[in-house]
Amino acid sequence: MKATMLSLLIVGGVFVPIGLKTIHGVRNGIYTNLDVSDQTQRQKWFIATTVLLLGVTIIIWVTDQDRTLRLAVTCALILLLVAQVVNIAVKASMHLAFHTFLGLLIFHFSWASGILFLFFSPFLAWSRLYLKRHVLKEIIVGIILGAIFGGVFLVLV
Repeated sequence: MKATMLSLLIVGGVFVPIGLKTIHGVRNGIYTNLDVSDQTQRQKWFIATTVLLLGVTIIIWVTDQDRTLRLAVTCALILLLVAQVVNIAVKASMHLAFHTFLGLLIFHFSWASGILFLFFSPFLAWSRLYLKRHVLKEIIVGIILGAIFGGVFLVLV
């Protein structure tokens, strides 16, 4: 029951509102596409996402949830904040940043599952290039950001 409630908090507190905001933004011409690929449009998306994730992070800390969950969510929040600052100069691939980050989180629980998850990174990178959402530099920056904060998580946990 506790895991279900925490999942609902994270999905309902971050993913659903951001998904709806993104769809609404595309339909109303605020965002060019669902990837929010335009660097200037992305700044507003970052702010909304950061506020939601900050709220969820505070709830998780205030309710004294499991230390591993608190660290994972906090690292994700800091990753998002750093990516927002980096976005001023380079539009880092958030797909690759969070894919790498999540792969390292999974690695903590099961090295085989983490490796399997990370196995799909080249395919994800290729899709970002193929769809012309990113250039190679932006993909590399995304991977580096994800690796840094995934690594921080692994050291702290």
